[in-house]
Amino acid sequence: MPKAKKFIIPGTTLIISLYISALFAVGIVFGYIATRVFHKKIVEKGRLKPIVLNFGKWRFHLHHWVMGGLILLPIWLGGWFQFLPKFCLGMIGGLVFHDIYSDRKWYKIISKK
Repeated sequence: MPKAKKFIIPGTTLIISLYISALFAVGIVFGYIATRVFHKKIVEKGRLKPIVLNFGKWRFHLHHWVMGGLILLPIWLGGWFQFLPKFCLGMIGGLVFHDIYSDRKWYKIISKK
């Protein structure tokens, strides 16, 4: 990944999140760092395998960003955003951002066995 892209994407995300709320921005940073540490200490060492669901001849890989989306979907559909602290929403955003920014195959959800 080019150096400019490694700086511009996180910088833009942080600036936009600061515009939304300082607590949201802190939540994103905290969520990203927590996810990174968890991934490095637990997943990369093989203590926890990625979540892959097998249905017939298809495999569904539940990436971080898919799980974050599945958390946010009922909150959004139920209209509960106003009741959830911005810090918690930022943490979910950090979880999503970690996967999209760090994993080169973040878009590969469905594959054949």
